[in-house]
Amino acid sequence: MLLHDRLAFSPEEYVRRYDAIQAAMAEQGLDALLIRGPENITYFSGYETPGYYRYHCVVVPRNGEPVFLVRDFEWINSPEFAWSTKLAKVYDWDHAPSVTANVLAQLGLAAGKRIGVEKKAFFYTVDEHETLARSLPENAFVDASEILWNARMIKSAEEVAVMRRSAAIVDKATLAGYEASRPGVTADHVNAVVNKTIFEEGGEYMGLPPFVLAGARSSLPHQTGGGDALAANDLVYFEISASQRRYAAALMRTIFVGKPKDEWVRAAEACIGAVDAALAFIRPGVTSHDADSAARRETTKAGFAEYHRNRLGYSIGVNYPPDWGEGEIISLQQNEPRVLQPGMTFHMPPLCLKYREYGIGFSETIVVTETGCERLSALPRDIVIKG
Repeated sequence: MLLHDRLAFSPEEYVRRYDAIQAAMAEQGLDALLIRGPENITYFSGYETPGYYRYHCVVVPRNGEPVFLVRDFEWINSPEFAWSTKLAKVYDWDHAPSVTANVLAQLGLAAGKRIGVEKKAFFYTVDEHETLARSLPENAFVDASEILWNARMIKSAEEVAVMRRSAAIVDKATLAGYEASRPGVTADHVNAVVNKTIFEEGGEYMGLPPFVLAGARSSLPHQTGGGDALAANDLVYFEISASQRRYAAALMRTIFVGKPKDEWVRAAEACIGAVDAALAFIRPGVTSHDADSAARRETTKAGFAEYHRNRLGYSIGVNYPPDWGEGEIISLQQNEPRVLQPGMTFHMPPLCLKYREYGIGFSETIVVTETGCERLSALPRDIVIKG
């Protein structure tokens, strides 16, 4: 099997990423970069595994081939998914940060070198940092978390194409959930239908589970299912993602079964209006803060300001549990002054949560274009009432 037959993206795409990361390393005066986050490792090398709960690290020197420190049990995933070929195995009984220190020394990166590390990442631990500083005391270990974040923030055409495939799966799963929602059926059952559809359509495991909730339980953030049966007049809330080659798209919709309360309909109209306003406003050069404000004005004007608690949206792309988003990279939220650029992708889920009464929301996954923005899903953003 040829290299380009098994990689998620073209060789040219990985060269683009490598060059961007090397340029950022040069700008920060780094002699090497340690890549630790699973999303960052996948982005850089193509390597995929849910086994990131054990130690994985890519050492990227300014000169020479990257070295992938990989758990011995997992190493055979490397030739299957990644373009890099230079490996250092980490055994289960090793102290992994000490292995990294040894590799740096073997690469001549042990005396007076400036090493970038991911201090803001989930997986770079205090023990790891202290081990590196103690083992290689002449080196400076500096925060370089934003190198991979900034690279991932702007998606290429190849990345967006994969995300469109994920969005198409989400559309089908959401429609299947609509069809399964009827009085007497539990949210657990509807959730099972949604999950079944995702995997039948070729979706991979998600960074977060589908959130499918009925009735008052819909007011609880990030909960799933529930054994209570849908009432004759009820609502069903869906927030679903799908993943292709670890690239996610997500979608939020709320439907009504039977006759909805007037407040439910008004909340739905407010959330739809917030998405509409954001879609009309977002374009290159506007700030994340102002995009959030454009959407928030709609929910405020409709009288739901106190129930619209969340940011307008967050970056989305490469994902592993515990998240399908990239909100640590950039979010559409208050007090975020950065401007939007073509190629940024966001999931925008304005919703209204009224405790023990309802959760109602609508969303889109979008890509910022040269002139505005474009949604990746095709599912209509309408109020659906099932009689």
